[in-house]
Parts: sequence; structure tokens; C-alpha cells
Amino acid sequence: MSNITLESLASENNILINQTNKLRYYLSGSRIDVQVIPDIEMGQTIYCNRNSLHSIATGFLQAANVCLDIGPGLRPQRLLSCDVHLLLEPYRGYAEKLAIAYPEKPVLCQDGLTYLSKAFNKSVDTIFLLDVIEHLDKADGHQLMEHALRVARKQVIIFTPLGFMPQHYSDSEPWEGVTHTDLQNHRSGWLPEEFANAIHVVCEDYHSSSKHVFGAFYSIINAAKEKTPRLVLISEDATGDFDFNTDDVIIADISYSELSWKINFVPKRNIIIVPLQLIAEESQTPPEILRNVIFNFGVLENYLKRFKNTIAHGTAAEVVLQRHNNDWA
Repeated sequence: MSNITLESLASENNILINQTNKLRYYLSGSRIDVQVIPDIEMGQTIYCNRNSLHSIATGFLQAANVCLDIGPGLRPQRLLSCDVHLLLEPYRGYAEKLAIAYPEKPVLCQDGLTYLSKAFNKSVDTIFLLDVIEHLDKADGHQLMEHALRVARKQVIIFTPLGFMPQHYSDSEPWEGVTHTDLQNHRSGWLPEEFANAIHVVCEDYHSSSKHVFGAFYSIINAAKEKTPRLVLISEDATGDFDFNTDDVIIADISYSELSWKINFVPKRNIIIVPLQLIAEESQTPPEILRNVIFNFGVLENYLKRFKNTIAHGTAAEVVLQRHNNDWA
């Protein structure tokens, strides 16, 4: 007994807790308990502690017959019971174990972006992306989300760290007897406001280590709601990198050639050239005069009136949008 220390007892206790949790997880039909929070609408955010994060998020899920579980690793989602629970796992080592452990669930070994790009519109009820999107770079993550919202009939469920949480594994570090690959590395960080038409459930201290504390969040996205097209105004002095959606309509300043490096992947049919800098400088000129002397000014007015979701990048673009909101609307 003299060799037993508090540290060793604590370590053994943690091992027992982990084993108990693992057994509980793999029990047939086991699910997260549901905690219902009333009077919450799309676009709202709930903050909660670590112990209630999963149960609160589960309370917002819609019933589903067919769900697509992308990147489950070795642990399929257990938030929602589905008649058809398809497991889409890109790493063959995990996919082989899933096929053995869950013979009642179809297992495909393919990455989510490849699969969804070929899937039919509105062909599954629910898509789960639990601890997945942070493993992609931003561009691939946005593309994955666009396809997921196209393919899902009801909802897309995101679970990811709150912001960027570093994670890097080498081939020598196994998990559940399967060797890791660089697929497990984190390549991006996400925030709730990046996911529209959603209810967000946030815990600010979900992941912890001896040095750092990181949060995590769910975004329960309503895939049935039509996506609102976005109008983007951009002028020459815009700084930083921007994430554009494929269906954005872009109002670019006449200095488009200088801006093209920022928006070169956006289809040209979505771009309208307007002298935003000149319009900003003529802030005291009545709009009826600008309409007659500045090309595409009428087009700009029309688009600003039609689009409910409008953002601006660059000083001139911001001035034009602000003037529209104050004087032209």
C-alpha cells in the first residue's frame, strides 16, 4: 500500500471513468438525454456549461428517417435515432472498424466533399458534421457546407471547436487501435456567426488541457429554409481575405483589375462594375443627378433595394452602403 499515491489513484479513476463512458457509448440504442429549452428561434445563441451542451443541442433536433453521418471516426452520432443511419468515413482504418462494430449501418469509405458533390438535392433528412469541419481548410469547409445544405431536407448539424484549436498527430499515435493520419489534424477554426439559419449552442470551456482552454459549439442549421442571396460591395482599399459564396452578387469598384485577386474564383456573371469610389466622393450630390451621370448607378440602387443581405468591404463600399441606408432606401 505504501506505493499507492493520490496521483496513481486519480489516474486509475480517470481510466475507469473513460472505460465506463466508452461502454455507455457503445450500448445499443444509447442516446444523449434531451434537455428542451423553449422559445428559442433561428439565429439565437444559447450559452451553457460543458455538462449540458450535448443535451441542450439534442433538444433542438428534428425527427429524421434518413441521416448521413460524415466523418464519424469510430463513434457514430448518437444524438438522433434514424431508421437509416449512413456512415461516411474517409479513412479506411476507421471505416473497416465501423463496418464490423455496426453491421446494421451502411458504411462508405469516401470523403464528404466528394460524396456530397454527386448527391441528389434534398436526398437525406439530416446531415451530421460532428468534429469534422475543423479538419478542412476554409475553402473546402465552405464548399462542403454549400453541398450539405443542398442535399439535406431538414437540417445540418455542426459540432466544432469555438475558433481554431491546434491539433496535430503523427503516424505513431494510434486511437482505439487505429493509427492516426494527417486527416486528424486541424486546419481551420469556426465561429457560430459563420453559420446562418441556425440555432447555436455554445460552451466556452469545453476542451481543456494543462495550458489552454477552448470552447465548442453546435450549430443546428435549418436546411429547409431557402438561402438568401447576398450582395457584396467591394472597393479598392479593401483589406484582408474574404470568403465569398458561389451565389453572391458582387458590386465591384471600377478598379476591378486591382481587385480581381480577391475575387478571381467568383464567376464573372455575378460581378457588376460600378464606380463606388466616385459615388463615395460625390456624397453631397443628389441621387437623381448621379443616376444620370454615373454608369450603373441605377443598377446599384435597384440591387441595394432588392437585397436584404448586403455587406461592404473597403471604405468607399462602406460609405456607399451607409448612404443608401440613410438617404436612398
